[in-house]
Formats: sequence, C-alpha cells, structure tokens
Amino acid sequence: MSSETGVAIELAGLGKRYEIYDRPHHRLLQTLLRGKRRFYREFWALSEVSLAVRRGETLGIVGRNGSGKSTLLELVAGTLAPTTGSVRTQGRVAALLELGSGFDPEFTGRQNVYLNGSILGIPRREMDERIGAIEQFAGIGAFVDQPVKTYSSGMTVRLAFAVAVHATPDVLLVDEALAVGDTAFQQKCLNRVRELQRAGVAILLVSHSPNMVIEFCDRAAYLEAGRLKMLGPCREVLEQYGNDVVSAEGGVARIEAPALPVPAAAVADAAPSPEAQPATEILSVRITDASGVEKACFSHGEEIIVRFAVRFHRANAAPCFGIQLRSVDDIALWASTTAYMDRRVPPADAGATVECRWHLRAECGGSRYVFALGAGDVASGEYKRHHRLHYAGHFDVLPRPHSGTGWLEPSARFEVKA
Repeated sequence: MSSETGVAIELAGLGKRYEIYDRPHHRLLQTLLRGKRRFYREFWALSEVSLAVRRGETLGIVGRNGSGKSTLLELVAGTLAPTTGSVRTQGRVAALLELGSGFDPEFTGRQNVYLNGSILGIPRREMDERIGAIEQFAGIGAFVDQPVKTYSSGMTVRLAFAVAVHATPDVLLVDEALAVGDTAFQQKCLNRVRELQRAGVAILLVSHSPNMVIEFCDRAAYLEAGRLKMLGPCREVLEQYGNDVVSAEGGVARIEAPALPVPAAAVADAAPSPEAQPATEILSVRITDASGVEKACFSHGEEIIVRFAVRFHRANAAPCFGIQLRSVDDIALWASTTAYMDRRVPPADAGATVECRWHLRAECGGSRYVFALGAGDVASGEYKRHHRLHYAGHFDVLPRPHSGTGWLEPSARFEVKA
C-alpha cells in the first residue's frame, strides 16, 4: 500500500474463524484423524469485512457484545492472524485494547515504559526524550519506579494510556479505553486524542457510547454477528444500530427526524422537501454563559444558557420544548419539558423562526454532561415530539475543591458529636 494514497488502514475480505470443540478430547481426535472426520464446529467471529480508513480520519465501530468489534481491532493490531482476507496498515500502530495487559508485573513502571517502547519499535534514545512527558501525563508520581504489581488498576491503565498516546503512532486503536481514571484524567485523555487527530493519526474507536462516536468520529461502522452491516455517517449508522437493538429486544423502533450537525450556528444549505421536514425544527445550538460568551467549561454554580434556533414549518398552536442531560456513557441524569414546568410557549405561525433558551445552573458534580433537545407541541394534551437532537452538544463542569466526585452535589457536611 503506497503512503501516497492517504489510506492508513485497509481491510479486504477480512475474516476470523475459530474451531469450537464440545469436548476436550475432540481436539486430540481432530489431530489424529485430520481429513477423515471433523470434530469441531466453525464459529466466524468476523466475516468478509472490507473497509478503509484514511490518515487523519477517525472511524467509530459500534455493535452489540459479541459482534466482532474487539476481534477486528486485534486483527488490525496484529495480535490475531486472519483466517481469510488481509489487513494492511501504514506506519506505526499503537493499540489501547486491554490497557496494561502487556506490562510485566515484576518490572517497575519505568522499565515497562521502555519495554513497551521497544515493542513499538521506538529507539531507546527517543524513549529517553519522551519518558518525562509520559510520567507527567500518567501522574502516578514516585510509583513510576515501583514494581507494577504494587499498582492499583487505575494507576496501571493511566501509565499504559500515557505510553500508547506518546508513541507518535500513525494508527491508533482504541477499545473502550477513553473512560479511564478520574474526570480530570479523562479530559486529559480526550484532549490528547484530539491532538492526535489534528496530527493526522488514523483512529479506530470502539465505543458503546453514541455521544463519544458522534463527538470524535468522522464515520461509523456497524458490525452485526461478525459482518459489516452499515458504514457511513455517524448519526445514520447509530440510528440504524439503535433501531436494531430495540427491535431485537421486542420493542418498536422509533425513527427520529433527521438532525442537522450540532453544535453549530449554521443551517444546512439545501432545504429538505416539505414532506421530510418536521413541523417544528431545531436549526442550530450554542452554549454560552450569562453574558452571552460561548464556552463549554463552567465553574460550579455558574449559569449555563443553551440557545437554539427553531423554525416552524407549519403553524404550531401550542409549542413545547424538551431537554435531557446525560452522562458520556449515555445514562439519563435529568429531563424536563416546558409543559412539565408549566411554562406556556406562545403559538407560532408557519415560517416563523425564533431563538429559544434553556437556562441551567451548574449545581452538579465535576464531569462532562451531554444534552439532548426536543421540539414539538402539546395541542393534544400530551407532548408530541416533532424533532429531537439526541446529541445537541455538551459542557464540562469543573469539580469543586474539598467536595466529592460524581454527578451530584448534595452540599454534604460531616460532624462528630460526643
């Protein structure tokens, strides 16, 4: 594969087959009677997967447990050999799979850093230049010179992550590894991934969080039972995946109205046909502080204003708007609507465009919060949604000193009475 093509990862007809034996002695019989009788069942963890990832592109991989996501990353990393097809990569490959699994517990953290560097093909001289940055990023202090067997699991993954992202890779493989450590370290990890993206690193990111895929990925691939079911824009792939999950669990899949990219202050150039337009549509979203300055990081207690433009393609006699806050792992934390808050919204004529605002107070724990927005009406007495942005943006709340960790800030006090 020529580096001039711009393709960093190329998979062609990739497949991985395992032989499943019902009884242990069948393995021996298979060896002795090979070609005469088959004592195993075939299981294809991956089958006929073909795709390409260009330099600087991030591809999100989604799918249910057992769909072949981790197998795909291991094949690209070279820790597994394919049964069929081929894998070609351009440049140095760094993998964040089972963080810390390659560390020798008897070696110190520093010795393991150099060992991992040699495995990645990094000369000792270069590792000497990077060791300081790795130590600072991991933030484990003097423990870097203690045996890894004395580390907590959190310290191990912090050091492993620091090594991988400072290896100046051309290809980075990430398997659910962006949520390690505390909030501050998670933010450091995410910022580092952003730097690698800007540096032109090709990234394969496996995640069960749709927010993570939408925020960090250029495209998404949906694996089902080892096969590539869909490859395309993140929102379309996640919608298909979500609908399939609901259907598989016996529910009825709900198709959302198409959402414009957010957060952004621009409207799509091409207007959809009247049939495809929701009656009430969210056009753009901005997050500001109380003075109107756009920002995404707030101190505890600070006012957060979510400003969004709405267009009424058809007259709406009783508009209603909703908001939901979620964690980055897609856990619903809080939700409300204007109807639930007993806030009547004036009726709107067809063709009208207005700016709406949700005023929030950052009275919550230090963390990242993702929010969804909805628009509809309550003409029938219940909230009927016309348009919903599952991911409308996110903001960070800085942790307060001498408080606690988590999403809640219950104003805790402690006292001892004799």
